[in-house]
Amino acid sequence: MDSLTSMNCVVPVLTSVDNEKYLGVTVSSDLSWSTHVNMICAKANQKLGFIKRNLKGTPEELKRLAYITIVRLGMETYACTIWDPSLSKVSESLERIQRQAVQ
Repeated sequence: MDSLTSMNCVVPVLTSVDNEKYLGVTVSSDLSWSTHVNMICAKANQKLGFIKRNLKGTPEELKRLAYITIVRLGMETYACTIWDPSLSKVSESLERIQRQAVQ
């Protein structure tokens, strides 16, 4: 953040950004939820990869429990009530992660 100095007083200069994370929710300048959903999906994919790498050869019930506890909970937690899941792009992104989990 830049600042201007005048008479021993520092005045901050605001800069424009495309998106900003606030309380775990990414708000974009055009007020679409695509950036937020993409970030949630990226985190979910990372968590799913971690589970698949570290739980090879374990019972399916343990893998299912780990998926529900770690991946799915993270997908449902971050302001899922504010974006419209009826949008096909959002639904497809979230469904893709769930399909990868069962493979």
